[in-house]
Amino acid sequence: MKRFFSTDSFAPFRETLFRTLWVAAFISNVGTWMQNVGVGWLAATLSASPLVISLIQTAASLPALLVSYPAGVISDHSDRRKFLIGLQAFLFLVVLALSLLTWLKVLDIGLLLFFTFLIGIGSALTTPVWQAITPEVISKDLMKEAVALNGVNFNLARAIGPALGGVLLVAGGISSIFLFNAVSFLALIVGLYRWKNTPSPAKTIEFRKTAIEGLRAVRKSKPFRHLLVRTVSFTAFVSILFAFLPQFSKYEWHQNSAQYTWLWVSLGIGALAGSYLYGIWNKFLTAAKIVLISCEMVAICLFLLTVTPDFYLLNAIMFVAGIGWINATSTLNVLAQQHSPTEFKGRFLAVNVTVFQGSIALSSMFWGYLSNMLTTLLVMKIAAAGMAIFCGALAFFPMEEAETDLKESVACSDPLLQYQTK
Repeated sequence: MKRFFSTDSFAPFRETLFRTLWVAAFISNVGTWMQNVGVGWLAATLSASPLVISLIQTAASLPALLVSYPAGVISDHSDRRKFLIGLQAFLFLVVLALSLLTWLKVLDIGLLLFFTFLIGIGSALTTPVWQAITPEVISKDLMKEAVALNGVNFNLARAIGPALGGVLLVAGGISSIFLFNAVSFLALIVGLYRWKNTPSPAKTIEFRKTAIEGLRAVRKSKPFRHLLVRTVSFTAFVSILFAFLPQFSKYEWHQNSAQYTWLWVSLGIGALAGSYLYGIWNKFLTAAKIVLISCEMVAICLFLLTVTPDFYLLNAIMFVAGIGWINATSTLNVLAQQHSPTEFKGRFLAVNVTVFQGSIALSSMFWGYLSNMLTTLLVMKIAAAGMAIFCGALAFFPMEEAETDLKESVACSDPLLQYQTK
């Protein structure tokens, strides 16, 4: 696999449209990561049950299992710009209502789960459509650089968002975090409004027929199916980190909100460093080896989180986990892009998002349920061992390298995307 970053990694910024949407997405991603920190800590404050706390992650990810593929079908036969603007408006109103209820102090864990699910629906509908517009907003020869910068966007926001969230948490409370996130959706609306796209002519095709055609194409694409197997093997285990982190921070490590925030900051800084290392690794390693090394790194980190409560060591572990997390997800998402044919782009990417987020949702619920019978520390160790063994075994499972020029090579008779926004 060739080097991921070109000699001029920032070349896409020379194009006004890409630059505008990148900045808008960055503001929105910062708001998202601020909210992730706020919701996690609020859930741990409202409930001490590991299962209930893990259901926050399930509520956020489960909608992708339900609506991502229909969204991909719609994105292949609709004006993606108008669809995205409508979705951002919906998310703005939902998060604004959440902020108001929190400020009025009437929010309980049930309402928090409900609003998290609503936000998850909006995000699940947004993700495959947003991913599918990448080729429309950047020159084809800058596609890989644009995907890389989208990853930097996400990881830079992952580092900055929790830090800003911690400041707002102390200065204005949880409701101020939610309010900032609501306003951040307006940045995306403005950016999308300034994009004067040329929608494809409307296609009179049945939704059911289109959906079935997309699934048939995925079924006939052996490289894409092999990719999905590795995606599940990674997300099913790494989900425990995000599902249990609030519970571990508050009840196992006895941390305050500021210390919890720093765990997220360390993870984000590690992911940002990993984005740089990813370009180097691609010069020497195949995609399969990158995924294997990254999975084993995360597995080791999951185990180490169970053996020390030291604040500084925990941050160091989260930093390394961030490197492994971003290298695995970047490799899997870039391959999803490259293994997807143009005419099925929205549907292939939607399947990718469905499997990615669906695996996180269901496994988070499973780990939470298991923790009610065992201890959270033991469940984390089980997940670490399972990830190390299962991902190691997949070293003997085929994983095709994609064409570096993004050619459509899916073999199917009928006629991707990076998970980087909300």
